Amino acid sequence: MQTTIPYAGMKGVSQLFSTYTADYHRLAEYYAGDWRQDSNYEIVAQKLSASPINREVLVDVLEEQNSKWKNAGLASQLSDPDSLAVVTGQQVGIFGGPLYTLYKAITAIRLSEHLSKVLARPVIPVFWLEGGDHDLNEVRQLNLADKKIWYQGHILPETGNLGSVGPLVFNNYIESVRSQLCEYLPETEFRDRILAKYYATYQEGVTFTDAFAHTLRSLLGSDSIVFINPEDCRLKELVAPLLRRELSEYQTTYTALKSTSDLLEKQYHAQVHVSPGNVFLLDESKRKALNPGANGYYPQFSDGKTISFDQVYEIPSCQLSPNVVMRPLVQDSLLPTVAYVAGPGEIAYFAQLKSLYSWANRPMPIIFPRASLTIIEPRVAKLMQRHNLSVNELGNDISNIMRSYVLEGSDLALAFKKAGAALHQCADELRSAVAEIDVTLRPTLEATYAQWNKALLKLQQRAERAEKRRHQEFRSQIEYCKDALYPNGNFQERVLPALYYLAKYGENFLEQVRSNLHIDLSGQHQLLTLS
Repeated sequence: MQTTIPYAGMKGVSQLFSTYTADYHRLAEYYAGDWRQDSNYEIVAQKLSASPINREVLVDVLEEQNSKWKNAGLASQLSDPDSLAVVTGQQVGIFGGPLYTLYKAITAIRLSEHLSKVLARPVIPVFWLEGGDHDLNEVRQLNLADKKIWYQGHILPETGNLGSVGPLVFNNYIESVRSQLCEYLPETEFRDRILAKYYATYQEGVTFTDAFAHTLRSLLGSDSIVFINPEDCRLKELVAPLLRRELSEYQTTYTALKSTSDLLEKQYHAQVHVSPGNVFLLDESKRKALNPGANGYYPQFSDGKTISFDQVYEIPSCQLSPNVVMRPLVQDSLLPTVAYVAGPGEIAYFAQLKSLYSWANRPMPIIFPRASLTIIEPRVAKLMQRHNLSVNELGNDISNIMRSYVLEGSDLALAFKKAGAALHQCADELRSAVAEIDVTLRPTLEATYAQWNKALLKLQQRAERAEKRRHQEFRSQIEYCKDALYPNGNFQERVLPALYYLAKYGENFLEQVRSNLHIDLSGQHQLLTLS
């Protein structure tokens, strides 16, 4: 069975991402170097050696944080001034978030191992726990094929938000989520043990960030990757000068971002909407955008109150929060990032940021595409093989698949094709004969021919519907395969959590993913048929 699919031509894949993975040279001006060439990582590594960071505070915080998550062994290696980091990250979604979170982390671990050998330096994988965002809806939902489960223990206010989601503490409604999981997950010999072993920290009194970190650590194994919670005030103190500089020089960064974004949009797309102001204020349990105006900054949801341009320097460091544009710069000001493992959307927005790395005097890392997988379960694999269906074909609309496999080339289709050709030939012969008798009869002939065509088409449609009903079992099997590979019409890895497969197949699922996820195939979408 096919093991990879080129991104070019896959539905739901942007032109920019498919170009990045297959024809990097066409986008080279927007990035730090070709992710496929080891020499480019060496160039970034040399730049990082010339741009030291505050490792003492960083390592102290990382050791403390990771000790809490029973993951303390690896963080100390970042105290070595020659050590580098391969970074990836994700929002702290409940019960571990979607599958691609796991794929990102494994990709970072594998790339670190590879670069440690290539660069002859310690290269440490680091996972950025993105809990600083305020979009609660993005992190509190869990999809199980045709069922969506929501954590509803926190109610959003009519205006504004609840602040950063990472520090929010689960209340007893999390038990309702666990009950729904037990109801909707397949009732297998693995389900209860998996929930107890890997997802036990999703309980009352635990924060979104802590539960996510514990779960991912248990899935990956202790000391396989370092976790970082950037919301720690000691880390925020280190990057506050960068954010204050952005607040004072927003016109410079906006102009640079706008210029790059406009250039990208001529052929590709700009992932991030660019506007002046890239810093949020954490205040009164809310995360407020700081919007620049003539007299200073206007915090969102603050009824027109203004913070003067001088007053922004008085905002406590712990109340400053980067937006999506500034987050990578904050990350790479804290860490010696030689490479960032990114998904398609992230790769697109990094294309907009090269000029900002120059502005911030930080080396831009190499952007490495995370491994992308579609899991093919045994029953799905058998049906696909029986009907000669491909993963790419199953991304199409069901009616189109049915037409292709049931109607096109069938005896019925050939019969109507032959009838249509015969009708056309008869009309041509009649045109010649009628024209010799009375040319004024030509319009009547054409109207009659149109009626014949319409009647034939109507009969064909009725016959095709009857033929489709005869193949209802085949249709059901196609729908089953499509729903398994493209739940809700989307890529499987963007919808389903690892929990869904762990409950069905146990730890063997993890072992198969680890064994079959290949970073040398990151330029293509990988297919994994479970055994």
